[in-house]
Amino acid sequence: MRTLVLVTIAILLIMIVVLGRAVVRLENYHYASEAGTCEKFKFDASDPQKWQAREDCLNNTETRTHWFWHILYGTGVL
Repeated sequence: MRTLVLVTIAILLIMIVVLGRAVVRLENYHYASEAGTCEKFKFDASDPQKWQAREDCLNNTETRTHWFWHILYGTGVL
């Protein structure tokens, strides 16, 4: 019984970490897009190179000072 509880806790902790990382990544992307961080790459659906350059910029931009702020904003706490 004790082993089952420990395994369940371990699985839940892994799920929290995985989902937390997803929230941080998506909130960073969302905030970079909303703040206009990558405006030099105007969105143009007809030009795949510009689209890819914008996506790369949005995915690689750090918008907040710590991942914890992304969690708070992403979950709606702030």
